[in-house]
Amino acid sequence: MKSIMCAIAAITLSLLSTPASSKSQTVKLEIAGSELAAPLQIADPAIVNRFSIWGSPGIDWSRGLVSAPRNVERYTVTFHQAGREPMHEWHRRYIVIYAIDADTGQGYVYLPGPEDGEVYKRNVFSIVRDVEGNWFHASQEWEESVRPLIEHASAAAI
Repeated sequence: MKSIMCAIAAITLSLLSTPASSKSQTVKLEIAGSELAAPLQIADPAIVNRFSIWGSPGIDWSRGLVSAPRNVERYTVTFHQAGREPMHEWHRRYIVIYAIDADTGQGYVYLPGPEDGEVYKRNVFSIVRDVEGNWFHASQEWEESVRPLIEHASAAAI
């Protein structure tokens, strides 16, 4: 009887731990925008490992929601995910919009909402935050590590 209880406990624990261990990790950032000649591909683990769809896709959560910025250059940022779980390639991408305010220089991140159709559906397949459809300040880490790469690629495209 004791061995049966131990086996049930072991199976239960393994089933409970599977979702956490099978979460995907970001392996590449792809950034596209009209200021770039071609999408910027960032696969350097020293940069990519700083950002996760599970934690912070470049957002400073502590500053809360902000109004939509007006005079901005927008970039579509795709977080390419890899992991052990079997899923369709379509679901291995999580998309946000990054924008730089031309007047203030402030960076912002938008989480696509229900009005954004397929992008929203793709994102919430991975994670639902209950704040989709809103803008946030970009994190300092994003501004210091990714933004310079975007600016450099934009300057090279001119």
